[in-house]
Amino acid sequence: MTKRKTTAQKHRTLLIAKQGGKCCYCERRLLHHMTALENGNVHPRAATIEHLRRRCEGGSNHLDNKAVACHECNTSRGSTDWLTYKSLKMGELVA
Repeated sequence: MTKRKTTAQKHRTLLIAKQGGKCCYCERRLLHHMTALENGNVHPRAATIEHLRRRCEGGSNHLDNKAVACHECNTSRGSTDWLTYKSLKMGELVA
């Protein structure tokens, strides 16, 4: 019996391919699976789905509102909008 991929898994696979396997913010190469470290934490470069416009701010769960980000960027973005955060990560803005 083969497992069926969930919508989230399908979206992650599509987005990783679309983004060339890189984080949408820092552009580091992503690990395609949620990889646990020896201490049980998630690897900082593990691929995670990021909602560009947060759902709590009216963003949709549609593929057009998603990107893949490394776990480190996804958990560090905080309340910063995605474009400002990208600019900060790329050194285009100074915090």
